Amino acid sequence: MKQLVKKVASVLRGANGHNQVVGVDFSPTGVAFAHVRRPATQQPCLVNCDFIPAETGVELADLLRARLTKLGLLGVPCNLVMSPGSYQLILGEAPKVPAEELAEALRWRIKDLVQFPIAEAVVDAFFLPEDSARGTSRMAYAVAAQRKNIEAAVAAISATGLKLNKIDIPELVLRNLAEDCCDTKRGVAIVKLQQGGGSLQIIRDGNLYLSRQFSLSYNAGLLDDLPGEALVLELQRSLDYFERQMRQVPPSHIYLCGENVTADKLTPSIRNALAVTINLLDLTSGLQIADGIPEHICSLALHAIGAALRQDQVEQG
Repeated sequence: MKQLVKKVASVLRGANGHNQVVGVDFSPTGVAFAHVRRPATQQPCLVNCDFIPAETGVELADLLRARLTKLGLLGVPCNLVMSPGSYQLILGEAPKVPAEELAEALRWRIKDLVQFPIAEAVVDAFFLPEDSARGTSRMAYAVAAQRKNIEAAVAAISATGLKLNKIDIPELVLRNLAEDCCDTKRGVAIVKLQQGGGSLQIIRDGNLYLSRQFSLSYNAGLLDDLPGEALVLELQRSLDYFERQMRQVPPSHIYLCGENVTADKLTPSIRNALAVTINLLDLTSGLQIADGIPEHICSLALHAIGAALRQDQVEQG
């Protein structure tokens, strides 16, 4: 059990120190992976990246292992992304304890908020920056997952032939993308859209300030337009909360990404709807992308790419 807790505790801590990492993101429809190398004096390089669709009667881990074997990547360190629905991210008032005691202190505060018995939970936590709640108590996020979900994730990676290095969550892998591909000094919002909804993260100086999920009538097909009016409304709600409730300066840019979120769908009415500049997230601004990796595949593997880019500590002190 102690080893299991140590594995999930690495959701939020530590630098991996390796010059190559594979990010992995399992989903009901398939598995995405991204192989990133970090040359000492250059931008990180996305060497391999793909989405492998699920096949009836075949384990996703076996499909991935077959691909990794061909690429010679067995035994490479791996950062795994927890699937949405396999954990809960809960925001609450932070107890006055050191960072290393935060998770245990929050465990019993969240016991009535998790959707399973707290005795079955593996919990980690991280502080929001001190200036994120001016005039009120400092806040923190707790990450709670059922032990059986962690065990299944660890077993899946073992079956792929990779070496489990870190376990991450979608909210923080998008933060990793922002750190490499955007200037976060003034703050940016990363908005990832998928079928039926989206998520928004506001990041400043490497710190996650706000994470929010929302529903959206978007089918994520190649020919499906973005629901501009509804999307702008959700963006405005998030910015209003950030400015009025958290008393923060609005981010300098909003960057959209996600499945089939392309430049032609970012209409003038969306671009010009808010005072904040709205653009697509450009992975090439922070990554070297190997020839032959289609843009569409990158959009399907965003979480895996973000997981592979993890390199620094996320204890927000």
